[in-house]
Amino acid sequence: MSPMRVAVLIPALASFVFAATRSPDRAFDLTSKTWAITVDPSSMQVTSRRPGQSPIVLSAGQNGLGTVTGLDVSADSARWELPERNVSIRMALNGDELGVEIRSSKTGVFTWPVLRLTDPVKALIWPFAGGRYVPLDNEAWTSFLKSDEWNTLDELTMPFWGLYCGSRSVTYIATNRYNNGISFEETGEALQAAFAHTFPASKKTWAYGILIRLSDTPSPVEPARQFRQWLIDTGAFVPMSEKLTKTPEAKRLLGAAHVYLWGDALLTRHDIRRGQWTPFCRTLIAQAKTDTPSVGKRIHTLMKPERWKQVVKITALARPYHQIKSAVTNELSRLLALPGFYDEASWQGVTLPDDATHLLGRDRDTLSTPELARLNGLLLQAAYPDVLLPIDKWGDGVSVKMLEQLKEAGLDRMRLCVTGWEGVELRPEVARVADEMGYLFGTYDSFHSIHDPELAGTDASWTTAQFGRELYETGGIEKEDGTKRAGFNQRGYLLSPHAARPAVEARVRRNMRNVPYNYYFIDCDAYGEVCDDYSPLHPSTQQQDAAARVDRMTWICDTFDVVIGSEGGSAYAAPAIHVSEGLLTSGIGWGDPDMSNRESEYYIGAYFPPDGPRRFFDPTPLKPWYRERHYDARFRLPLNEIVYHDAFVSTHHWGSSSLKFSNVLADAALTEMLYQCPPLYHLNLDALKKRRATIKKHYDFFSPVHRQVGFAAMTDFAWVSNDRLVQRTVFDDHVEIIANFGPSRWKRGDLEVPARSVTARWRDNGRTLSFTAPSDR
Repeated sequence: MSPMRVAVLIPALASFVFAATRSPDRAFDLTSKTWAITVDPSSMQVTSRRPGQSPIVLSAGQNGLGTVTGLDVSADSARWELPERNVSIRMALNGDELGVEIRSSKTGVFTWPVLRLTDPVKALIWPFAGGRYVPLDNEAWTSFLKSDEWNTLDELTMPFWGLYCGSRSVTYIATNRYNNGISFEETGEALQAAFAHTFPASKKTWAYGILIRLSDTPSPVEPARQFRQWLIDTGAFVPMSEKLTKTPEAKRLLGAAHVYLWGDALLTRHDIRRGQWTPFCRTLIAQAKTDTPSVGKRIHTLMKPERWKQVVKITALARPYHQIKSAVTNELSRLLALPGFYDEASWQGVTLPDDATHLLGRDRDTLSTPELARLNGLLLQAAYPDVLLPIDKWGDGVSVKMLEQLKEAGLDRMRLCVTGWEGVELRPEVARVADEMGYLFGTYDSFHSIHDPELAGTDASWTTAQFGRELYETGGIEKEDGTKRAGFNQRGYLLSPHAARPAVEARVRRNMRNVPYNYYFIDCDAYGEVCDDYSPLHPSTQQQDAAARVDRMTWICDTFDVVIGSEGGSAYAAPAIHVSEGLLTSGIGWGDPDMSNRESEYYIGAYFPPDGPRRFFDPTPLKPWYRERHYDARFRLPLNEIVYHDAFVSTHHWGSSSLKFSNVLADAALTEMLYQCPPLYHLNLDALKKRRATIKKHYDFFSPVHRQVGFAAMTDFAWVSNDRLVQRTVFDDHVEIIANFGPSRWKRGDLEVPARSVTARWRDNGRTLSFTAPSDR
């Protein structure tokens, strides 16, 4: 959908018969049945008035806009030009809505509206990280606002904001979400916000629009309701019910917990029988020292020297530790993927199973990747049957036995995702079994950055950023000065979605051919980091960039009938996605030195070990300011859920999973329950064993409720207590959920909610279900 729906924005402008030209240096009034506004065309100050209410300045005046020409005014509309700024302005008042359209004849920047946040404005309704209530008397929050240049793509995931005035609110909707910036500064004794739109050289026509709506409701989520209604009115809202008609598998999201599975090596430390580690390593060493060909000698020949040293080291340890075991089995897994792992002389005297004999009888070059891995696994297990479990029992998080343990725990609905496709391609049966169990099972992928092919396989690159030399040299997004935009973490370049499309289709076809996924996660496509691209090979505007990302997500969904997830959930991507990661809780602390300092108590952890990186698995306390910004219920609002709860499922960013931050465990769980957004976990076999009881307790409350309301509209939200720590949500006017984030029991009438607890109540029959959150650590 085009972001500028002028026919909807100001429907009557084309047919207005304007009154005689007014003096350009005089203010004028526009009126409707419900309110009036006063406009100073030379400064662009706009003030609203309503009977019995104090005025609200909708936009403060600006100096230096130049002369006014062509001013035409009627009772409810006006137009004029600011030739020194190369812009023309149109305003139309229609009921409770003021529509403003600003057009430019040249590239450049224009600032409007300008908000002086003074009385009667008490707080900003701010769609940052899913939704925030920002009281203007809170210095930490106002300093946070001033510390950044905000946009209406990734920082504000929905292009609106609101002014909360207690008994009423004002909503601002940017109808063109691209090329916008909002900056804050102190002017005198007031905080001021300036909305600036850039008219970029990458476009041929330049315009943006602002809708301003007044509402007499005291609800803090009223601006979100107004934005949702605007989406519906403009045909831009796609409910989950419509998405289900072409992707019925998305029904599996109802009641599902979300999990990243770790430990995808073919052979893992769990697959060596108990008590056999030291004997196994001693056998390998003894065989390697003889002159006679043997499996142990073959392994010694193929193994990297540094890994063989670890085999030797294990024999000297009374209790070999997990990391050294995993290092050895990871190296053995690498060998099991080699076409040359087997030689006949080394296996002389080893009894082979029929499956191995059959596979050996085929041309080795014709074996598929999983067939080769299975053959080599069967050969290794046959050589050491008393040491290794049967091959069908191998694996850690990415394994059939993990699926069986999830099902055994009563977790019958799950959205499972692997962090890369390499490991699961060795055992695609995991995806098949997951599908048979009713789970969604998918892979992580990304087309956001592109790296030099010479860095492939090194720590300076990652698999998803490798697309070959030609695309690396031609596919980078360029700035207006011809330099390329740096990729994620300042590595490589940002990759043009237009240039990447053939490579994207080739990769996705390959991945789907190798593993029968029913879910596909595309990092960053819904995040909002879109660009004006000035490359002569693939020029693009921000809007075209976003459209290309949405189109490729839609292509993956439609071509392979898979459920689609992505990071973020910027409004432009909402029609295409089923799952958003990062709107319930976003990524926290990027660039914070304390979170990357190993000596700090807030150190988030390393990307190691590969089967359970501490960055995702080790609990970490969160700094007080991050705790307030991201978890404190007094400052959270379910703005995204009011707009999109019945359009896609929102959960945490994978770096801010449900059990990651040790001092906000209760806040995270209660918010999940109140908003009916699923938890997100990182699991391998060890983590499931350790966290099973906590996960199951959460699941037993969340899943039954979410199966009923997971795709329902959130029809109400309210603060129930004056301190904003007791809150209520309602879904489809049917299920009411009350969460008590406070330290004391809350009671009203016949309903009582203990401290740090949540209760769901069905309005038709009075049935209730309760949950008490885990204690913070």
